Amino acid sequence: ESDDPTGDFARIDQVLPKKKGQKPKDRAREIESALDWMRSNGVSPADVDDTTSGFDTVPSIQISRRTPEGRKNDIDAIMNWMRSGKSDSEDPTGDFTKIDQMLPKK
Repeated sequence: ESDDPTGDFARIDQVLPKKKGQKPKDRAREIESALDWMRSNGVSPADVDDTTSGFDTVPSIQISRRTPEGRKNDIDAIMNWMRSGKSDSEDPTGDFTKIDQMLPKK
């Protein structure tokens, strides 16, 4: 008995780009995630074939690496902002306020 009677796993495996050094378990999770996304968006795996453009790669965004000291400074600044009653003077860029508004309230 086949583990893939509909051929959905193989079809998705052919379309998804392969990552260098990817372990089989990680590949299986990636295929599962793609299938979950397709199901939740009303896309049938049968609609996907090799001629489909597949998933386009998104250009990467350059991020700067933070040192442990830089991260500690950020945490200290955020804690000071929270302790000061979330004052604007402790948040000159407004970044803390933006993030605070996005987070769910407890």
